[in-house]
Amino acid sequence: MKKFTLAAIMLFATATVFAQNEKTTVIIKEHQDGDEKVTVIEKFLKNKLCDPLPGIYYAYLDMRSGAFGPEASLPLRSSSFEWGLYSTKEVVCSKGGHFGISTGLGISNAYNYFTHDKVLNVDANRNAFIQSLREYSDQEGHGPGNDYAHRSFLRYWSLRLPVMIQCQWMVSDDPMALAVGAELEWRFGVRSFARYGGSKHTITDNLDYSPVGFNALVSLAFDEAVIFFRMGLTDMFKIKDANNELGDVNQMAIGFGFNFD
Repeated sequence: MKKFTLAAIMLFATATVFAQNEKTTVIIKEHQDGDEKVTVIEKFLKNKLCDPLPGIYYAYLDMRSGAFGPEASLPLRSSSFEWGLYSTKEVVCSKGGHFGISTGLGISNAYNYFTHDKVLNVDANRNAFIQSLREYSDQEGHGPGNDYAHRSFLRYWSLRLPVMIQCQWMVSDDPMALAVGAELEWRFGVRSFARYGGSKHTITDNLDYSPVGFNALVSLAFDEAVIFFRMGLTDMFKIKDANNELGDVNQMAIGFGFNFD
């Protein structure tokens, strides 16, 4: 799995480099007192779309109870984050370069840190349920004499397929674009962890999660900087405890990143 992950990251990083927006170079030659002065100016080609998603990004994560709903019953700490890569390419572009459709591929790694007294575990039937860290520590023999578990988190990888409709305009010879769209997400490597005894331990890698998700996306790009908002429209987990204490869990992300031309 580690070799696959490293290969995927290298592939997406390479694709991002070669999928950048085209620019044209304008060379202006001026003569001053017999000396030739050369000025090189790069101008954005107006009939090309800028990338609606960042080549590399960092995002803040939260869990919502349903799409755009209140905070989920498994609340996250403010330190929860995601990093990732996108490689996007236009599919359709209007003659003036003001409207178009872009698609691409992405890969991400999410770390969902839970509040201090919560942990995500599964029962014998793979039903996901919320457990207190103290109860989990006592159950596993990690009581006061063995260092109570003091932090838990859910980690997973995702491959992403976004499709964005965007409009763009020029601001001081630099492109600015507003894009909206949808994204298919394939999750893998989903594991629940806890830290105790000075190291990280796997609680479970047998969560019955939904490997395929569907997200809504909105982004604002200016030159090489991009901010975006992603909302999961589908639940992350297929099977829950009988009392449904976990409820719906939809991932939300607010991210910021760059494209390097």
